[in-house]
Amino acid sequence: MNIGRWLAWPLEPLHLSCCLLVLALLAFALRRRRSALALIGLSLAWSLLWSLPAASNALRNSLALRYPPRSERTLPPVDAIVVLGGGIGSVAWFEQGDADDPRLAGNRVALGARAWHSGRAPAILLSGGPTARTHGVSEARDMAVAMRKLGVPERALVLDERSRNTGDNARHSAQLARRHGWRRVALVTSSLHMSRARALFERQGLQVLPLPSAEKDFEPVPKHAAAPPWWPTRRALRRSGEAFKEYAGLFAAGLGVED
Repeated sequence: MNIGRWLAWPLEPLHLSCCLLVLALLAFALRRRRSALALIGLSLAWSLLWSLPAASNALRNSLALRYPPRSERTLPPVDAIVVLGGGIGSVAWFEQGDADDPRLAGNRVALGARAWHSGRAPAILLSGGPTARTHGVSEARDMAVAMRKLGVPERALVLDERSRNTGDNARHSAQLARRHGWRRVALVTSSLHMSRARALFERQGLQVLPLPSAEKDFEPVPKHAAAPPWWPTRRALRRSGEAFKEYAGLFAAGLGVED
């Protein structure tokens, strides 16, 4: 059931604004001029609000600050480290072969590799199926290539190449955990995504220790993208939509559905 996805669609700022504009047209057709103008104003205000970096950042931080990034050194021993796809970056980022490279400080794959190198777990489960961005190759396989470049041996890697959403990640990871006898896992995903991911993994019976990476670990912000906090940008609007998607998924998880 994709209740989270259905909930997220109307909350996405541009989608809701378009819906309000359609309602405004209907109001005009019914000669409800004041209602139509109010709907138009509300439509523009909604998208404008969430295109402001200050508003977008506040919305995202309301989730991300629940699980601020932490060092792998603070993690107690676990049975396995589970790294979710969705924010792995380009494999070329790992060519230097150094998980401690400052340029990878916020990257979830590098964080998982550092946790393994520090002896936190004997195995790493990489969970992620094919996406449009990976051109048919599973994210798990891309992450495995990156992990090997960072010095993690093939024998330590377990791949879940079927998952296409967070519910799949949790379900397939739990199946593999039972097969390998794992009960306690370190979950590596972004701070923004951790609330939803943890809830779904725990519903599958796993004991989860969050190991969050940077709030958005696969999208370095170019210098020219910086904008005053009260100046609307398309990037802020898109990032607001991502946060609403997480809230919708978290609500769906609370209803007992997977994603």
